Amino acid sequence: MPKKKTKSCTNGKRYWSELPEDILHIFSKKLHDISDFIRFRAVCKRWQLSAPVTDPPPQLPWLLENHFREYRENGIIRFYCLLSGKVHTINCPGSCHAWLEGPTCRYLLAYHLENSLGYLLNPLTCDQIHVLDAVNVCGFLPDYIGPYPIEGGDIVVMSGYNNMMAFWRREVDDWVYVKGVGDCYGGSTYYKGKYFSSEIRTGITNVIDIATKTLVYKVAPPVGTNVPFLKGFTFMVESGGKILRLFQYYEGEQCHFCIYALYFGDGKAKPCWVKITDIGDQMLFLGYNRGFSFCVSNFVGLKGNCIYFLEKKQYLCRYDIGDGITEVLPCPFDSMNTWFVPSLILKESRPDLGAFQHIKL
Repeated sequence: MPKKKTKSCTNGKRYWSELPEDILHIFSKKLHDISDFIRFRAVCKRWQLSAPVTDPPPQLPWLLENHFREYRENGIIRFYCLLSGKVHTINCPGSCHAWLEGPTCRYLLAYHLENSLGYLLNPLTCDQIHVLDAVNVCGFLPDYIGPYPIEGGDIVVMSGYNNMMAFWRREVDDWVYVKGVGDCYGGSTYYKGKYFSSEIRTGITNVIDIATKTLVYKVAPPVGTNVPFLKGFTFMVESGGKILRLFQYYEGEQCHFCIYALYFGDGKAKPCWVKITDIGDQMLFLGYNRGFSFCVSNFVGLKGNCIYFLEKKQYLCRYDIGDGITEVLPCPFDSMNTWFVPSLILKESRPDLGAFQHIKL
């Protein structure tokens, strides 16, 4: 009895749904706008299995439109993707009557305007994590969520006010408090179990070991900087394994950045800031005193050795570190809020993950 022909070989045709999963996975890792990743997963079950949300392609930050009152009331928020030029509209009930803050990855910081609750909100999955304990104990809300990349399940939330900081890790579901560390308004970041924060008044950088709850270093400000009188803003970013501190200033109408890297030497000398003039193939996205760093080789069409930032929350700008020139980039929003790195990772598994019907792609 002759064998029945399979669907794949009928008329000599092959079907996209029958591509090998390893090839499909390679394709999925090239989708750097997460909306395309969602579409990819929606093609069929085989494509969905080849592109798990726990192993997404590298994502650039989305730009959050300023959360005007009409959006706060109906739970609609809009993001702009710099790489694709698309605007994504998301119906997220958790954003109703809330002010959203960043820059953050995976979760935005949400402050409810009516009951003063603070919580973490993932607008793509509608997940929420409440952080009221830190407010009750320390009297402040979080100002940092990390680290990036966000493929793992761990979340670190950090805050600082009145010389006290709180750290929350999803892995242990608890807060850790550290006293006497100074303010963090000169910039902050997290890297390999350590939290780096700079005091805006003194320029000193505090390095805190989260596991031991101890202050391991107090680093003097960069030589030649007079922080209290420096016109502009300061930022701190982890970039390619280095901790960078940036000073934004103006010469007339032209914006410039001074960049310093934290060097630990051979481990015997005290850490110090060293001025650098190049960040190689990295590109920085800066928000309120902090930001993200990405390798340009993962994203076709973007420039390395540059800084993307928001000018007065009205203009999207790019600063070329090599030639010291700032250019205004096209953006559909008249008023911008902050950067947000999108993620589909849930705090716990849900069977309805494949729908995402609340997202207008």
